[in-house]
Amino acid sequence: MKLKVKRRLAVRKKRAAGKAVVRTKAGRKRTYSGSPANSYNLGFNRGYDAAFDHGFRNGWDAGISSFSQPFQGTSIIIVTTNDQRVHLQNCIDSIYEHTPEPFEIIIIDNASTDDTAQYLKNLTGKIRYRIFKNNLGFAGGTNQGLRLARGNTLLFLNNDTIVTKNWLTNLLACLNSNEKFGLVGPMTNYISGEQLLPTQYQSTEEMHRFAEAFNISDPSKWHTTGRLTGFCVLMKRDMFERLGFLDEGFEIGNCEDDDYGYRARMMGYELVIAKDTFIHHVGSVSIKALGERFEEVYSKNLDFYSRKWGDSHSLLHEVQQKLSGGHAAMRDFYPTHLVVRGVSPSLYWIEDGMRRPIIGDAQLQASRISQVDLRSWRMGAPISAQEVLNMMTVLSHGLIGRGPLPEGMLVSDTGNNVYQIHSGKLRRFVNDWPLSQWKLSQRHQAPISNELKACYEQGLPIIAPAVIVADNV
Repeated sequence: MKLKVKRRLAVRKKRAAGKAVVRTKAGRKRTYSGSPANSYNLGFNRGYDAAFDHGFRNGWDAGISSFSQPFQGTSIIIVTTNDQRVHLQNCIDSIYEHTPEPFEIIIIDNASTDDTAQYLKNLTGKIRYRIFKNNLGFAGGTNQGLRLARGNTLLFLNNDTIVTKNWLTNLLACLNSNEKFGLVGPMTNYISGEQLLPTQYQSTEEMHRFAEAFNISDPSKWHTTGRLTGFCVLMKRDMFERLGFLDEGFEIGNCEDDDYGYRARMMGYELVIAKDTFIHHVGSVSIKALGERFEEVYSKNLDFYSRKWGDSHSLLHEVQQKLSGGHAAMRDFYPTHLVVRGVSPSLYWIEDGMRRPIIGDAQLQASRISQVDLRSWRMGAPISAQEVLNMMTVLSHGLIGRGPLPEGMLVSDTGNNVYQIHSGKLRRFVNDWPLSQWKLSQRHQAPISNELKACYEQGLPIIAPAVIVADNV
């Protein structure tokens, strides 16, 4: 193929010089020019080649760009690991059988030691997959699936589920019915909380008959809740772009779904149980595989949740009062006047709702954030590393004097609460965790009196970004 391309290029060069080249049956080249017929042929060939190249180039560009463009369908993300190939196969088979809507399936294999990898390699159809040598956990694996997803709706689905007739039809009807519905999930036979539906079926066949009678779309059965479990969760792509990735600070599994739902509620969106939709769930297969490690992992995740949110009930109430029924995005809870980076080493200065590429070498400490979070800020004009250093020096030695406090300045009150000045408001860090994650723990905090503090309106609190571990695996 490369040789043919070289020959084609050689021919074009000679044609460009006004000569036509042909090859005789004996293989000899013959060059000629000058006659009207030859000129016509030369012009025809040049036009044909130009049109071919233009069409090929457009087709190539369209193919590349289409991969990153959402399609009008649902990306179903399934994370699997260890001795669950049969469950995974049953889940995939049920999706094909009971999902008439456009969809794609994305499988993330978290270091399975059975025959899952070979099973995935033999699959065909609307399936893409990635096989990892290390267990990324549910959050890390799901995030890898989100990076591959192209659907305009996104769905997390446990590998030990069996979907049923009208399952996605009903969930989509619920999700699309109200712009305040952020995350939607169904009922099932094995789960904790409000999504549990007692059942008596004894076989898969009986289950499907039960589900067919149950899955009749009924808006009166769409129920707002305070918690959705992550065995089956549906959302719109624009919701994901506002909410971001799951937090990979939660190890293996447990609590990351509670964290994700909590963040959605902080943004002013509702979690909804579609109580007109049922799917089967074998239940806790991955968690049971942890054995004696379960309590250790669960305890660490609970501690992480507590360290991240503190008094989550009071915090949620505070945010909901400030939003007054409106919506926010995760970036609205992030600080300003700091250095961040995404998956690449490139650094950005965050200020005035923009990310400004930092030009030049400097020893700048940057907070690691996801690409979704990074893109949530508008791109601004580049800024030199020296300018950034100068601004950070001012902020690190700032004193409270006359006039308004400078943007980006950190202050602390008599109760040891830390605030940042942002858009003329005082924004409180919910605890030490976001200070640490945003690399602001060592920045100077000027003391602020209660009298001066009372002169400032309180803005949205500042929280930490989701921990991202597995971008480059």
